[in-house]
Amino acid sequence: MKAPHPFVPFVPLAFALVAGCTSTRPVPTPGAEGFDQELSGWRTGSTGGRGVSATWGTGPDAHAISPPNVVSMQAMNHGSEDRFNLFWTTGAGVQNGKVAVAVRANGGEVDQGGGPMWRVQDENNYYLCRLNPLESNFRVYVVKDGVRRQLATAKFDAKVGEWHRLEAVFDGARIVCSIDGKVLLEASDGTIGSGGGHGLWTKADALTSFDDFVIEAKN
Repeated sequence: MKAPHPFVPFVPLAFALVAGCTSTRPVPTPGAEGFDQELSGWRTGSTGGRGVSATWGTGPDAHAISPPNVVSMQAMNHGSEDRFNLFWTTGAGVQNGKVAVAVRANGGEVDQGGGPMWRVQDENNYYLCRLNPLESNFRVYVVKDGVRRQLATAKFDAKVGEWHRLEAVFDGARIVCSIDGKVLLEASDGTIGSGGGHGLWTKADALTSFDDFVIEAKN
């Protein structure tokens, strides 16, 4: 397992459009992680592909959901279209519960957008749901031994510069995923049943910002 990666200075992205202010714009969640304080235990990582891991950073953003900061994947650093870029932490090792985060696609020619991960065992074993404006879809996957398998998909139109809140509720094998409060995906999968870490996911050159992160264990 890789050691925590130091953050680089945050550089405002030219792709961060004012269009982030839309009618679907999420509102701050009380108690959420706004990436406004120094993060302890979060690390960069990669699944598949080749080359060094992507660059992630935190810093101020005029359109943050919970001001002042966001965390963003800022640079690809590799030439792999099949590389998954991870920013995650072992956290509290949640097995059943909820994960949610506000996501804004800032750009990308091969891929765009991203989403939250949960039950993360390591860089090659976890669940994720992600929004992709380039493909106009919302999907949930399981990654086992570095191989990604789709569990469910739905059409969803989004644009670069828009914020959307992605949420996954997971209990045993049951997974329910929503965007902006609307349930769009339901799946059943028991590939990874144990608790694990949580974090953020993008693919290839998808430059993406995240804010207002929530992880909750089921009572």
